[in-house]
Amino acid sequence: MRLVVLLLALLVVGLLVARQLGGGAPAQVQKPEAISDVAVPAVPAVPTRPQDVPGFERQVEGYVNDLAAERAKQLEQAESGK
Repeated sequence: MRLVVLLLALLVVGLLVARQLGGGAPAQVQKPEAISDVAVPAVPAVPTRPQDVPGFERQVEGYVNDLAAERAKQLEQAESGK
């Protein structure tokens, strides 16, 4: 009985490996039709000097707050049906 279970497990593992190795063409990624009209704030650049970290923290906080406000605006528009 153990041998049968072991053989079935090896068969499943073998099939999964074969699918991964010989899977044919990779999945195609489709580009969106158009970029949305929503303006996304610029992502802050990562600092390279330690003294730039406090300014970077303020930039990231502003970025996150801007994105949250934009998403709230989008959610409000979606809920109102506009």
